[in-house]
Amino acid sequence: MKKVLLSLLLASGLFSAQKIEVSASYGISSMYGGSYGLSYDIANGIIPSSVSNGDGRSPSSMGVAIIGVAMYSENTKWRFGVDIANEFFNNTSTAKENMFSVLPKVDYFWLKKEKLGLYSGAGAGVNFVSNTYINQNNNQIEDNYGMFAFNVTPIGVKYGGDLSVFLETNVGIKGIVQGGVSYRF
Repeated sequence: MKKVLLSLLLASGLFSAQKIEVSASYGISSMYGGSYGLSYDIANGIIPSSVSNGDGRSPSSMGVAIIGVAMYSENTKWRFGVDIANEFFNNTSTAKENMFSVLPKVDYFWLKKEKLGLYSGAGAGVNFVSNTYINQNNNQIEDNYGMFAFNVTPIGVKYGGDLSVFLETNVGIKGIVQGGVSYRF
């Protein structure tokens, strides 16, 4: 018991010296969402009514919402954290889709001025996918699974102090272009 308490005290002391940041953002379709919609349409084109009831429509991405928390290194060049993402899809009469992701990440600020920061980053985690569709026999099929998720941020721009706005480009599970706000304390 004493070892557990000592470990917790040391960890809380370590974290209290660091800057913590929380963020919320929204972006256009991810590469996962875009490729899912494309593969759905291709399958329906090759074998009509294979994945829907013949209406030929697939759910399309309406964007990616992300809430994140991160911790900065002492020199504020590195940011380590985790993003929780949900990609929303419009529902059709025969199909529903949802993607929920947990993505640990690391970012490197390669330009850091007083209020302006440019960064790049990467992350890897898990993506939980939930599909519901009606097949050609009018049977409702539910398919839930998890898969590997990744994201690379080639460039991100952050402007502000403790309260900041940011805009970033992404390849992977986040929106191709993602913008949001963050607060650091």
